[in-house]
Amino acid sequence: MNEPSLHPSLQKLAAAHRRRLRLLGLLFFMTMAGVLVLMMTFALTDRDMVNLVIFAVTGLVMLPGMALVGGLLWHLERRQARRLSTANQILRESTAMSARLAPTGLATRIGTLVAVHPETRARPPSAGPVFALLDLARRWDRASRRELTVQLYCSRLEPDHELVALQDDGGVLLGKLVALDSYRRQMTWMTAAALGLIALGTVVLAVLAAGDYRDYQRLEQARRSAVASETWPRTAGTVREGSVTTLRIPRGKSSVTGYRASVEFEYAVTGTAYRGDLLNFCQPPDLERQAAETRLARYPAGAPVEVRYDPADPARSVLEPGGAGECESPLETAWRDMLLLLGLIGFLALAGVVAVWEFRKQRRIVRAWAKPR
Repeated sequence: MNEPSLHPSLQKLAAAHRRRLRLLGLLFFMTMAGVLVLMMTFALTDRDMVNLVIFAVTGLVMLPGMALVGGLLWHLERRQARRLSTANQILRESTAMSARLAPTGLATRIGTLVAVHPETRARPPSAGPVFALLDLARRWDRASRRELTVQLYCSRLEPDHELVALQDDGGVLLGKLVALDSYRRQMTWMTAAALGLIALGTVVLAVLAAGDYRDYQRLEQARRSAVASETWPRTAGTVREGSVTTLRIPRGKSSVTGYRASVEFEYAVTGTAYRGDLLNFCQPPDLERQAAETRLARYPAGAPVEVRYDPADPARSVLEPGGAGECESPLETAWRDMLLLLGLIGFLALAGVVAVWEFRKQRRIVRAWAKPR
């Protein structure tokens, strides 16, 4: 048995919804393709195995992600089709009544709240208006704030029942009748969930910002120590052993392998023996192992060395004084990252203030409409 054809106004609504979904799907898939092409370009240009592995893993992750988005778009299409089928059934089975839709000034992501004033004697005036949550597929005209006279189709003029409103210009409004108390509770829960997410995001960003601040403080202390080490007193020392350590160097969202020469040495100050292992306060890691080995070759085991030590703390020493300039680039990076995180925290705080202000405004409006008129 063939399904009945949609009302002309519903056909326009269905076509507009399909266009939006197709545009959204095209935008998503083009974005994913652009990301993959960009990552492939970086991986093939740098010829770094780590970037190639990241590209391969990202591609594998994107495949189920694209399938998930495709399934989501299909679900939205089916959901809208069911919604339009229900609206079409209401238009066929319900009797039209003339009604006025009065704006309440409340509009959220779930819909626009309006007061419904049926122009019929079937509902006593003392009962007051009923309320409807209109679908966001057609946004309420906020600029005019005017009432609309529509032909209202609804099986029963009670909460939790779907409605269809036909305008004089042929436009259609879909919605659902709601109780004002139920809407207020829903609005409260949505605001609480939004504030919870904002608080969680703020805590995560604050932890990251605290880590960046510690890194900045450590680098700044290293820079100051490098400057001060140029005037520290000297003493004779001996190299005990040396080695090349491997570490990971952050590079944006990924990291590369770095190498650093590490030298253990011993020295004496006023008859007290000490040990140290610091070559330079701002020693940057080398990207090539050979460079670190070349640096290490200058300090063979048993070789005599000149040690600079802190007169306030002789156990604090360094073999290569100075070099504060090598701390400048990491300092700038840590400072920039910290400012970015602080900016994001400020944005979330502002979003929280706006959410609270909007909630208070909506609560005042709901209370005003809840009073007898």
